[in-house]
Amino acid sequence: MMDTMRKYLWILKAISKLKLSTQKDVITRFLTAEKKYLPDKKTKADVSDILKCALCPNMCRFDCPVLDAVKSETFSPSGKARIAYVLEMDRFLSDDAVALMYVCAGCDACKQWCPFNFSVEELLIGVRKDISDKGMVPPSLVQFVENLKKNHTVYEGGNTSLGLKPGGELKGDVLYFAGCTTLNRMKKVAQATTKILEKAGIDYTVLPEEWCCGAPLSLLGFDSDFKKFAEHNVKAFKEYKTLVCSCPTCVHMFKEVYPKMGFPLKVEVIHTSQFFLQLAKEGKIKLGECNKVYVYHDPCHSPIKRYNPIQVAEKLLGNRPVLSDRCCGEAGTLGTSRPDIANQLRYRKREELNKALQSANNTTNKLITACPACQQGLSRYTDETGLKPTYIVVELANNSLGRGWQQNLIQELSQGGIEKILL
Repeated sequence: MMDTMRKYLWILKAISKLKLSTQKDVITRFLTAEKKYLPDKKTKADVSDILKCALCPNMCRFDCPVLDAVKSETFSPSGKARIAYVLEMDRFLSDDAVALMYVCAGCDACKQWCPFNFSVEELLIGVRKDISDKGMVPPSLVQFVENLKKNHTVYEGGNTSLGLKPGGELKGDVLYFAGCTTLNRMKKVAQATTKILEKAGIDYTVLPEEWCCGAPLSLLGFDSDFKKFAEHNVKAFKEYKTLVCSCPTCVHMFKEVYPKMGFPLKVEVIHTSQFFLQLAKEGKIKLGECNKVYVYHDPCHSPIKRYNPIQVAEKLLGNRPVLSDRCCGEAGTLGTSRPDIANQLRYRKREELNKALQSANNTTNKLITACPACQQGLSRYTDETGLKPTYIVVELANNSLGRGWQQNLIQELSQGGIEKILL
């Protein structure tokens, strides 16, 4: 209730000294877009909502990491909405204007302040769909999408399998879905996850080939291509009861976006952190005692929905961590569309990490997150802050299985003679 009131408080203050009739007129005009201001043709973008965002006083600008990095009003949430509006109305067209539609971190910081509860990223996705239909997508993003369609992963020529033997040595109604970044950049995440699953006696399996959840295709506005990936994944998951994911974006896509797009999953989708917390409550995992001090980075697509993320981290790690806010620069597709701007986000995030360190009395070098992509992004800050990012399940393995768990796993896998992708 207080968050909702905060969103509207600035509006009330701004018009409080006006006549009652004027207040009514302002609010009515603010909440309703006249038809004459909307395009005659049908668009995939919600131009009415874009217009509301464009005319808003832009209070969310103070929390936008992209604007904070670029320091140009054009890149503010409302600034992008204004450009989006004139693009949808066919009143202006340029390569720079089109490119601007992809410059968003997708962190939804704007949503916390918006009286309409808009996500600027969601507004821009509709615009991107119209841009895609017109064949005006920037060439670099077209190439990225073509590679994704060809490789089924965001990494060109990357791995799409853990190398384990699904349906043979591994059977079960629990499916472990590692995700693109875990398979190609953070294999220790998969190692820790599979080791804990085995230790807990969970009958799990993996897919012979993982296809990307389709988040980049959805975010960039490639609707038909996204639907092909979604159709494939729905079929691949239909035999299982529980889908355990390392990537919070995958969790978000499977639980929230797929159903909205007409691809509901019958399988229970859950992040590894929550799944292992459930196993601990059932006595299948013994959580190690720990008196370490941690800083916790909660991803923009926070995977921990059922409980408070800090409480889950505290229960899994044995000590309450200090929370660090703000996007690390890995959210959405900003790192693909504008890696230069994504890298600039580091300065504000570095300040937030240093504040968290001060709250922890500078007694830690442990930075924990529940997102493999965030771990990759947070590694940029190690030299400046001394904080070493670790995935929460890897730290759980360190505390509960002992430091030698990874070497033991590698020996077991090598002796088993399986493919060495997981290694």
